Amino acid sequence: MYVECSAEPTVAPRTSGAPRTSGRAPRVLLLRAYQSFRDHADSPPLGLLYLTTALRRRFGDSVEVEVVDMRLRRLESEWLVAHLASTRPDVVGVSAMNCESGAAHTIAMDVKRWNPNTKVVLGGPYAHKRAEDILAQSEFDWVFGGESDRTFSEGLARHFGGLPLGEDLPGVSYRRSDGSVHIGEGQDTIEDLDGLGFPAWDLVDFDAYARAKNMSGMLRGARYATIFTSRGCPYLCSYCHDIFGKRFRWRSAEHVLAELELLRETYGVDEFQVVDDIFNLNKPRLRAIMGETERRWAGSIGFTFPNGLRADILDEDLVDTLARGGAYFISIAIETVTPRLQELVSKHLDVARAKRVIDHCDARGILTRGFFMLGFPTETSEEIRATMRFAFDSKLTLAYFFTVIPQPGTPLFALAEKENAAALRATLAVEREAQGYRADASWYQRAYGHDLARDVRWAYARFFLTPRRIQRVLARVPLRAVGAGAFSWARFVIRRLPRPSWRPSGGLVRAAGQRPSSESA
Repeated sequence: MYVECSAEPTVAPRTSGAPRTSGRAPRVLLLRAYQSFRDHADSPPLGLLYLTTALRRRFGDSVEVEVVDMRLRRLESEWLVAHLASTRPDVVGVSAMNCESGAAHTIAMDVKRWNPNTKVVLGGPYAHKRAEDILAQSEFDWVFGGESDRTFSEGLARHFGGLPLGEDLPGVSYRRSDGSVHIGEGQDTIEDLDGLGFPAWDLVDFDAYARAKNMSGMLRGARYATIFTSRGCPYLCSYCHDIFGKRFRWRSAEHVLAELELLRETYGVDEFQVVDDIFNLNKPRLRAIMGETERRWAGSIGFTFPNGLRADILDEDLVDTLARGGAYFISIAIETVTPRLQELVSKHLDVARAKRVIDHCDARGILTRGFFMLGFPTETSEEIRATMRFAFDSKLTLAYFFTVIPQPGTPLFALAEKENAAALRATLAVEREAQGYRADASWYQRAYGHDLARDVRWAYARFFLTPRRIQRVLARVPLRAVGAGAFSWARFVIRRLPRPSWRPSGGLVRAAGQRPSSESA
């Protein structure tokens, strides 16, 4: 579970932290929800592992904590019902993404059917800024928005101590005993990230995660771990979930290196996936971390960046520093190349500088993946084609072409709702029904009548099925990822090849409130 407030800290403990006992220690079951959808990726549940560390520090052995990654093990409702009966938890915490909301609601129903007195708690991206709707439509008792490392443990201390949650925990919303609802304001923002300690790595089956598809889709080493080295991002992109807030906070280089050493020496981890929002904002810290990894472990560990690098604040020197420190794979989010849309979504990326960074990564032999978002509100067909042409002409190794799914609580959501609210409701319903983030029928297609899914299929075929790109992929993608990736992309492209040709479809045909194509604008 991930969970900001404007000041440090506002969580004032009301109890000594000693829980009530009824013949045994209270039991807390923490679950990562599993909902089957296309392109599943697995990674250790960092939020739940940080929560476990916080609970261990608060309660010691007086509370039993169990963490189960239902996504990794593909566990369905039947497993949960049996597990509840055998372990009898007092509190069940659920972490879910938006596209796992259906599974999260099912878990809450299963728990309440088993025992109505068991508290069911929700956190993670799905819970963020949606507490009122979730409490009105589900069986959840508590909803945590944003960082919950401190607020969750304090809430449990009050609950186990027989006290009410109160209204002073930032970002904590809950259903009262009389059925009324309290919606917590703000969210907790933790400034001293070093003080959180390390995630509960002792609970992780590293070999199981190494066998599964991970966030990067890459693995050169034998074992990997995902790590947060910072939280928050000061940029104002209108599509961002904004879970960690807009104030950038970072762990010290020494603390990060201590965690790398622990994972390397104790658990045999030789590859690290950095999942920060923006790892390269503090450049001296980047140089300190990567310089020391080069000194200590040159050639014996690797780094991948599935997200978290802002391209236009990278330069050749920083790219070289990353490469010398072991980085062999990075992701760069371009999203759109048109100045109008860069302004509309408040990303303000210097696209020309990003292109130079991509070129330098290619020269350094770094496997570089580009992220592109197609189908923003008001986007024209020519603007879509311009973004695709940038990808085709670039020196990227890989590219993902995502269709835009406006998320509740973001400025983009309000814009999409203004453009076509009915299309937005339908899109969110499909997302909840296990279609994930790659459903063919996008908001854009529903709103404007434009076959965006066909354009996306064409973009993948055009990007990957060229001798130059195939050569680059074979030269840079780790061998174990080539087979799986080739099968996945071939199935995606070949089964859905556009007919009758591979050319993207034409202008927009708006379903409601006409938006002109660029040709007629």
